Amino acid sequence: MQCQRGVSSVASTSDRRSHSAGFAQIRPSSAARRCVAVKGQGNGDGETKRATYKQLEAISCNLSAFPDVEFFRIEAIIRPWRMPYVVDSLAKNGIRGMTTSAVRGVGMQGGSRERYGGTEFGMTNLVDKAKIEIVVARLQVDVVTCVVATAAYTGEIGDGKIFIQPVADVIRVRTAETGAVAERMEGGMEDLADLSMVERKAAGLQSQGV
Repeated sequence: MQCQRGVSSVASTSDRRSHSAGFAQIRPSSAARRCVAVKGQGNGDGETKRATYKQLEAISCNLSAFPDVEFFRIEAIIRPWRMPYVVDSLAKNGIRGMTTSAVRGVGMQGGSRERYGGTEFGMTNLVDKAKIEIVVARLQVDVVTCVVATAAYTGEIGDGKIFIQPVADVIRVRTAETGAVAERMEGGMEDLADLSMVERKAAGLQSQGV
């Protein structure tokens, strides 16, 4: 499953907006991004293609192949040193549950070499990466994907990839609950959205002198 800009998911735009109202758009500082120009090799020596933050924050995942699936796993392969930024951004946006692991891999873009820790890696050199996995409800996929992509971004080759996979069901072992009840976490994204709505209503009533 690929994430495509400008492709609408099955969920309506209004539904996505209601779930993304509390999206804390956290962009790393220029120092944290540590972005440098990298020349392509064997590809016309052109500069590496980079997305803008506006494009990253507008990513929309095409879930149309799975119209009846309620849950999806978001699996991101990112730079290890970006993990704290990603986890912090997810927490600020109400994502409490995730699984992380250290992995190694290789993936080339047009013959360009990846740089990591002051070393340049070629086509067959395995590079240290970090993997983060998050299972979310369908309507949260776009928001969470945008949060991960924005926080993981440096603009250099090797920023990683995000994969979206369908999940048949969720079971909470302690309570044997299944489905949406098992997936939802106290203080999570839905609770933050509900709290934000209550606060907006209260502010509206106060402004009307009620």
